[in-house]
Amino acid sequence: MAQTKKQHRRKKVGRRTARVLKRRSSGPLSDLTNGNLRQGVMPVSLDPLEKNIFEHHPLQSGYVFVPKGDVYITRHCRTRTKEAGQTVYVVWNNAAKRTRGIRVPSEIHDHVRESAAATASSRASAVQVRDAKDLSRARELLQAQFPLMPAASLETVLEHAFLKGSGRVGRTSRTTEERKAILAVEAHIRHTQTPYEKLLETGTERHEARKAVWGTVKGIKKAWAGAGAGAGAERTPEPLALRPAPVIDLTGDSDDDVSLAS
Repeated sequence: MAQTKKQHRRKKVGRRTARVLKRRSSGPLSDLTNGNLRQGVMPVSLDPLEKNIFEHHPLQSGYVFVPKGDVYITRHCRTRTKEAGQTVYVVWNNAAKRTRGIRVPSEIHDHVRESAAATASSRASAVQVRDAKDLSRARELLQAQFPLMPAASLETVLEHAFLKGSGRVGRTSRTTEERKAILAVEAHIRHTQTPYEKLLETGTERHEARKAVWGTVKGIKKAWAGAGAGAGAERTPEPLALRPAPVIDLTGDSDDDVSLAS
């Protein structure tokens, strides 16, 4: 009798396991075992003239794919397609984590490319003018906050922290212009006026190396700010040993990120 009950339980467990495996073989988890493409969930487009699609979807008739990268071409292709009352297909990767580009009518894409070629020179000139204004503004901020900073150091900070496309603190939009100037100067002092890099080379943890040289950084920064600009020298608090992981790259190397929370 006891043996019969044990056999019954085994059969019951076996049937339950079979049902679970059957559901898995026909559901999303089967993608990995059956060789099917596993897809994420795309956001819903609120624009009636835009439709989100996965990158593996077949190309629409008369359309071409425009990859991300050229802002002028992407923006004008999108605008002109909508002006023509046609649909812009926004292409997402299959995990629905990021967009790859857009699909637009090939005729519109051809016209936009011609326009881009015709205006390339004038647009490049406009960019140069805008970049020059940005650099001039950065120079004014640095000179106002640190009037006694040596000219060579000023140029180094401008060329390094404020370099376009560098992703460093001088180019971030996540903090104020004044704050960017302070962080850029601190990074410059830390790398050029202290043994910070030597400490890193000898295995010192980054936050410990920062703490070790902070007194020197603060002193030089205060001297460069001068007696009439002490606020700039004192605005950044002394770094703590338990400060969270940094998020902004000041120097292009992986050892000198700075947190904007400081």
